[in-house]
Amino acid sequence: METNSEKEVLFNPGCESVVDDEERRRLLWLMAEYFRTIGYSDIKARLPGFMPPPVLSGTIEDHRPDFTCRQSDSARTPIILEIVTPGMVDDPTAENRWSLLASAAKLYNAELHFVVPKWSTSGPVDPALKRRLARMELTVNRVWTV
Repeated sequence: METNSEKEVLFNPGCESVVDDEERRRLLWLMAEYFRTIGYSDIKARLPGFMPPPVLSGTIEDHRPDFTCRQSDSARTPIILEIVTPGMVDDPTAENRWSLLASAAKLYNAELHFVVPKWSTSGPVDPALKRRLARMELTVNRVWTV
């Protein structure tokens, strides 16, 4: 018998409550620990032991952000964060996901952040990601290289 979460995964890729890709999970752990250390609150991450962020409903597909939290400023500004590995930069299926995350950031007055690995055998990831996001006309607050 399938549970609701198993059905969610079967019918909505990108909505899993835990990231299965090892490289993405490693970067996500680093960011979760960093934001926890600097005092951000309401941390939700697609990691074991964390409450996962809520699924965002889109017109084409639904997606769950990799990470969300609230900053320690007076407005407790939300952050929506996406991990991008080298293979994802040119993935055509990422456009719907990233557009949905950008729309949610606007809707909730949140900042949209992307995280890429600092080193890759295929070269630097952040310039390629920034070019793609610019082509998509998405507003991004920060691209982290870690």
